[in-house]
Amino acid sequence: MEQMINFGIDLGTTNSAIAKYVNGKVQLFQNPTDPGTFTLPSVVAFQEDRTVAGKKAKEWLERDPQSVVGRFKRKMGTSEKYDIKSIGASKTPVELSAIILKELRTFLPQGEYPEAGVITIPASFDTIQSNATKEAASQAGFRQVLLLQEPIAASLAYANTKKEAGLSDGQWLVYDLGGGTFDVALIRVKESEMKVMDHEGDNFLGGTDFDNLIVEKLLIPAITERYKFRDLEQEMKSARGKYNAKYFVLLQQAEEAKIILSSKSSAVIAVDGLTDENNIPVDFEYTVTRTAFNELIAQHIDNTVRMVEQIITRNKLTAKDLQFVLMVGGSTFIPFVRQRVEEVLQVPVNCEVDPITAVAAGAAYYASGKANVLGESGAAAAGSPVAIKVTYPKVSREKEELFLAKVTGETTNLSYRITRNDGGFDTGVKKLSERISEYLPLVANAFNFFKLTIYDQENKIVETGTGVIGIDSGYGINGQPIPEDICLEIDDDDKPGETKLLQVFQKNNVLPSRKTITRVLNKTVSDTNGERIRINVLEGPHYALPEANKSLGYLEIAADKLTKKVLKGSDIELTFNISESRDLTVTAYLQMADQEFKQTFTPQERHTPVDVLKMDIDILAGKLENEIFETNNHEDYAVGKQLAELKKDMDNIKGEAKVLADDDVTDKRYQLEDRKRKLAQAIDLATKQNRMNDVRAEYFNIKAVCNENVANSGSEQDKQHFYDIIKDEEHFLAAPGPARTIEKSTALYVLNSSMLWRNPQFLVNTFKELVAAQRTANYDESLRTLEQNGLQAIEQRNWAKLTEVDHALIARTPREAGQDVIRKVGF
Repeated sequence: MEQMINFGIDLGTTNSAIAKYVNGKVQLFQNPTDPGTFTLPSVVAFQEDRTVAGKKAKEWLERDPQSVVGRFKRKMGTSEKYDIKSIGASKTPVELSAIILKELRTFLPQGEYPEAGVITIPASFDTIQSNATKEAASQAGFRQVLLLQEPIAASLAYANTKKEAGLSDGQWLVYDLGGGTFDVALIRVKESEMKVMDHEGDNFLGGTDFDNLIVEKLLIPAITERYKFRDLEQEMKSARGKYNAKYFVLLQQAEEAKIILSSKSSAVIAVDGLTDENNIPVDFEYTVTRTAFNELIAQHIDNTVRMVEQIITRNKLTAKDLQFVLMVGGSTFIPFVRQRVEEVLQVPVNCEVDPITAVAAGAAYYASGKANVLGESGAAAAGSPVAIKVTYPKVSREKEELFLAKVTGETTNLSYRITRNDGGFDTGVKKLSERISEYLPLVANAFNFFKLTIYDQENKIVETGTGVIGIDSGYGINGQPIPEDICLEIDDDDKPGETKLLQVFQKNNVLPSRKTITRVLNKTVSDTNGERIRINVLEGPHYALPEANKSLGYLEIAADKLTKKVLKGSDIELTFNISESRDLTVTAYLQMADQEFKQTFTPQERHTPVDVLKMDIDILAGKLENEIFETNNHEDYAVGKQLAELKKDMDNIKGEAKVLADDDVTDKRYQLEDRKRKLAQAIDLATKQNRMNDVRAEYFNIKAVCNENVANSGSEQDKQHFYDIIKDEEHFLAAPGPARTIEKSTALYVLNSSMLWRNPQFLVNTFKELVAAQRTANYDESLRTLEQNGLQAIEQRNWAKLTEVDHALIARTPREAGQDVIRKVGF
């Protein structure tokens, strides 16, 4: 079994490929059924007695279109099923993807059957889509799977073609427009290591959408102009539609025309196989010009450019700061795409890698540095007399690198030896001590593998569980970024009964990652009150409403799971672990019960019924109308203008949802769901600005008051504390959410309060306010005593005594009245 994974797979929307890292180079495997090509069309056809994938499946489309499925990657992570006419059964996107993965194995030489592999996914794939991809690999027989984001794979492919020349430090953009998805990533190179600094993407934007446009905007109108049809588009897109089978044939013809238009000025599509309502056969040729095609896709391409511009702006860059835009993905063959990107961004496009195979090649480079753990067992090392912890750089362009190891346990009579796998380096046998320090010489532009072996006094090998030492003298990646914030839903103390989000992992944090958060329980959980603790983890912006994000899973702790009552005010410790392939494990520890609850979240699909989607869209539209009404009442014209623009998007979404059939066979429902979710986030962000303005106004108010008190009566310690609170003002005031600003305001209130309570005049005024407020409510003997004690303290100028009286008066004040008084006096 190979020590490293070595195999990389690009599981694409329209085409897939497999590659292997062999002796310092990447080998792409040819399609055995289509000599000369290195890709497999991601299409599956079912016949009564067999299943075929790839080019032969596409050819079967003309004969039996309702038994052929393609473009299913767009529906990964959904509950969608494809009804297959020939077998009278349905298949999920996961099952179809597994068939493609199995077919890719047939590309390999006889005897090679990898069970470990690196599979690429769009950078914008969410956790559910990622889990679905891993499940497909599992169904295909892969027992070890690592996921790699496609822009990273493309960057590795590019960088490793430049090994000998070397890459200069700097940054570039990866523009990845494939068959079904779009990603853009900002890559920075520093000292031979690449890092993804930022990214954006759209899981529903790619060449497939261009095919749809040709069919919907050109072919269907052309048919209805020449022949008589009622609701032709609806009848094509509905699973029960009369012309549903023809829809998929037209899509394939549109794809073929699109490919032709990359090299020619026009393409001809033969439209036939239909009979109109007058029983007249449809039979004509339609010419698609490159100009007409460019006009169709211009809006989509401009949308991709806007995402690129967002990254440039967000990272405070200009065109001069970028070396180039690396073009990846089959749709970047379209001349208009390259032209438009370069024209708008004023950054040269780089087409030095094959847009079709670069991702598979990069995945293989990545796989060469990942250990194949299948068959490994810790049992051999369990009885070892020593444990070894090693440290070394995984990537280096130096001629040699320092290898360090810390050894614990009994080292007497033990020795060690380090060898390079190609036989070009051997330390010889040396006495083992608590530390190992060796310089390892590296072969340039190759992956260098070394082996550390421990021997006993009889020269027998001592198993320690130490894996392969691998150092890449090419270019590596400094981890993969988290594509979206990972958040925890918590109670909103400012709005009782409502919840908000607490950020656990930030977008672009490097995977893997771990974090522990301690929270205070705000309710008692016992078998008598039926309460439970619900831990809800979501994916999406931390400043958004919880309902605008995607739920990754729940961990519920009910009373019957507890060994004892857990009281309000006790602590719950939450630990979040997310792996490089986005496996998320949550551990909850309840200190009072001394119990731990653990769950790994692996959701693989989300269900999106059309009727529920329409209802959610209507609810969001109603909320938007209310927000517009409130904004107009407050005469907030800036926010009103934003909401008016969002209403246009809302109206478009409502209009498109209205005509969506319950059995629509396209991925339109998922596109609308994605647009609805993003619109909900935009509405929340726009209206949150009002609250942010209030929060900032409150901050500036308490800052001014506190500043005056610090100047008049503050100690040196107070002055330093005040400075520490406000010193990063520029950053927390610019944050998208109010949490940090509220935190700073609270700190200023506390500081101001501590100074006021040392101010005699404040103590006197507080005493008078509290007595006056309570006299009208309940002037009893205890109040009379407190009043006398307070007056006496004032007369004697005993400020410590007056402070005690003030606190006693506050303690007996009814809650609401007490709050009014405290607010009035500056708490």
